[in-house]
Amino acid sequence: MDGSVVGRGCLALMIHVVYKGRALPLAWRVRQGPKGHCPEDLHIAMVALVSGLVPEGASVVCLGDGEFDGIRLQQTMQDAGWSYVCRTGCHMTASWDGESFRLDTLGACIKPGTLIELSEVLLTREDYGPIMLLCCWAKG
Repeated sequence: MDGSVVGRGCLALMIHVVYKGRALPLAWRVRQGPKGHCPEDLHIAMVALVSGLVPEGASVVCLGDGEFDGIRLQQTMQDAGWSYVCRTGCHMTASWDGESFRLDTLGACIKPGTLIELSEVLLTREDYGPIMLLCCWAKG
C-alpha cells in the first residue's frame, strides 16, 4: 500500500500485488490534496475493497511505511486474515514484559549491525497487539 502524487494537486492511495518482482496496481483511490498522509479511514476502506478480491486461502502480506501504522488499520488487516509489516515512528509508545517505553529508546541503544526482536509487544496507550517489534541498524 502506498500513496503517490498524481496529476495536478492529487494523491492516489494504491494497493499493489507483487508479481515477478514488479508492483502491479490492484486498486486505487484518488483524492484532491497535497502529497502527505491519507486518513486512516481511507486505508481501512482500501483494505475492505481489496479483501473482497482476494481468493480464499490466498496468503496476503501488506507492506507499508509509517503512514500505515494505525492500530485500527492493523486490526482491520488482522480481521481480513492478512499479515502485515509496517514501519512506525520512533515517537510511538509500546509495552513489553510489563514495561512501557518509547521506541526511540531502542534505537539509542544499538550499533550498526544490531537487530532487536521483541515478541508479544503491545503498541500505544491502547495496548494493541500482541505484535512483533523489530529494531535494526543495518551495516552500510
